[in-house]
Amino acid sequence: MADVEANRAAQRELYGEPLGDVLDRCRAVLGLNQSRLAVLLGISAPMLSQVMSARRIKIGNPSAVRRLQVMVECVASVETGQMTIDQALTEIAGAGASGEALTGTARRTSPRETAAAVQAVFRSVASATDHLAAAGLLEEQYPAVADLLRTYGAGSLDDAATHLTRSGG
Repeated sequence: MADVEANRAAQRELYGEPLGDVLDRCRAVLGLNQSRLAVLLGISAPMLSQVMSARRIKIGNPSAVRRLQVMVECVASVETGQMTIDQALTEIAGAGASGEALTGTARRTSPRETAAAVQAVFRSVASATDHLAAAGLLEEQYPAVADLLRTYGAGSLDDAATHLTRSGG
């Protein structure tokens, strides 16, 4: 049991919360069972079970990690009404399917990819509703911080990519 708790702590450090919590939230919002979730991510059901129960710390398949990142973004969009469940499932299924191989050479990421990564970080720690509430509290004294919370915590991916491009990212 100590190993599982250590793994959960490692997941919190890497992802902001245990992957079981992230995946359970995604499953609930998208109306998926665990088997369908595994298929959508492109990993085996046993691997998914190990990650969710913290017997394994992370998913090793880069395409599956990318699909999980897109899934978290889509779930936030479904929760805010910006996307339907069907649209989310279509976007998730298409993510990481480009056949890109990871190599030792660096590749330049697009503003949209970077914005998606930033949104994933924001959305891994709080809901869109929480980000909007925090933005409202900060607006008067810290308008730029409030804008970040609204854009990356609750806004669309298009808005986040535009914001990132405007800010020189």
